[in-house]
Amino acid sequence: MKKLFTTLLIGLISLSTFGSHLMGGQIVATNLGGYDYEIKLTAYRDTIGIPMATSAMFEINMDSAGVMIPINLLTVLADSMSGGLVMGVSAAYGVEVYTYTDTITLPGDGYYTISWNDCCRNVAIINMGNAGAEHFALSTSFTVDSLSPNSSPSYLSLPVAYLPSDTLWQYNPLPFDPDGDSLAWSLTTPLGSGALVAGYQFLDDTALYSNASNPFALDSVTGELSWNAKMQGNFVAAFLIEEYRNGVKIGEMRRDMQYIVISDTSNYLPVVSNMMSFPTNPGGYPYVVISPSQNYSVSLLASDPNANDVVTLNAFGEPFNLQTSSPSFLTFPTGNGNEIEGIFSWTPDVLDVRTQPYLVVFRVSDGFYNFDYTVQIEVSSVTSVEELEIKTINNNKIYDVLGRELKEIPVGTTYILNRKLYIKQ
Repeated sequence: MKKLFTTLLIGLISLSTFGSHLMGGQIVATNLGGYDYEIKLTAYRDTIGIPMATSAMFEINMDSAGVMIPINLLTVLADSMSGGLVMGVSAAYGVEVYTYTDTITLPGDGYYTISWNDCCRNVAIINMGNAGAEHFALSTSFTVDSLSPNSSPSYLSLPVAYLPSDTLWQYNPLPFDPDGDSLAWSLTTPLGSGALVAGYQFLDDTALYSNASNPFALDSVTGELSWNAKMQGNFVAAFLIEEYRNGVKIGEMRRDMQYIVISDTSNYLPVVSNMMSFPTNPGGYPYVVISPSQNYSVSLLASDPNANDVVTLNAFGEPFNLQTSSPSFLTFPTGNGNEIEGIFSWTPDVLDVRTQPYLVVFRVSDGFYNFDYTVQIEVSSVTSVEELEIKTINNNKIYDVLGRELKEIPVGTTYILNRKLYIKQ
């Protein structure tokens, strides 16, 4: 464990010789108790470029009256690497994922920023200036409070690299906060060496990169990314996740990821054919409301128009990480061509009740392309009553599917609301 008490006024040092290879990554800071933190850099490398460095150097700064003061530099050895495409599919374009992890002890309460910078981005990137000469920079900021432990946000689903052109595609990295803090996400300009990269173009540009039917967009409710790409090539998108607690911003995290658009009219996206089995909320999102100790189960059917493709179906999301309860997700072939069935089942605990819905992503894959479907699941003390009418016993209130109060029910009266009542217990 490194003890970081000494202020070192040292500039950030480049980690490797000049060469293009960097495709994406993020930094995650996890509280281990007190002022101890695990710092983990995940970096993605284009295998066509130069090798990754065997070590990474983090620059650690602390906010002092609005000015970031250098605290220390932390050099970390690479602790793992896997070759080939990061999501485990077979393709000619190689991507490696490297992780650099160490623990630190911070000097006390405050607002910290941990950053990393290396050269250079891979030359294949289309939507920025001279990408092969641009540094690649990441940063994560977080509040340290001994009385209120805090970790930075992370991601629950694996990255994906490939998508077809002229086809609607969906991907959800599943931003997640281990402390239950509120997250807000948006698209931003990638960072270079101490500044925004030069000549960056956002992918929602319908004149260049997006078909007007579905331009590149990040859903502000679910964090789901959707895109109908206009042209093939390598593209970079940068995401900013802001972390809030009790309405106050306590941190932010940047993530860069590269997407490779392929023009392949012979390979179609796999699909889940019965997503309509989920109810929807007024916003049109798949939305499920269940009560503690109530079992919820749903069957999904996944297939691929290409009869010879092998289809897989996976589920990701915060419920799978809960200590109180955990869903199950089982898949098996239906015997109907390459179709498979996936059964999601969850019986939440009373401790899982909260106002913010849980996000669950169902990812269907054909071994090359992936497509994500996002479902919101609310665990609430609000109970759905399916009868046409109900006679109250006590003063109860009617709530909609989002838990918003609609009107009072006087004692002894019968009330009908769109064939469904939501009554707070």
